[in-house]
Amino acid sequence: MESSTTQSLLISLAIIVAVFAGGFFAYQQGMLDPIIEQIGVMMFKAKAEAEKKKLQAQGQKAGQDFVDDQLKGNKQAAEVADGIGSFGGLKKQL
Repeated sequence: MESSTTQSLLISLAIIVAVFAGGFFAYQQGMLDPIIEQIGVMMFKAKAEAEKKKLQAQGQKAGQDFVDDQLKGNKQAAEVADGIGSFGGLKKQL
């Protein structure tokens, strides 16, 4: 019994090490840049949605008191997508 458990642990450890090594290599080669960019855009869009709900909770109305493009989260998401601004190089700075 003990040898099969040890063997299973070693195989699992080898798989985990291979996945991490492959992920690190992909990151170093820039293959993960599009994924990192999409995650950044999603995070900032979620931030913009939270800002919008906060403003609406304060009694402001979208389109009258504020425009979605004016929300900080939407501006940051656009910067990431365009590759400009402080977050524009998100994928290159990590």
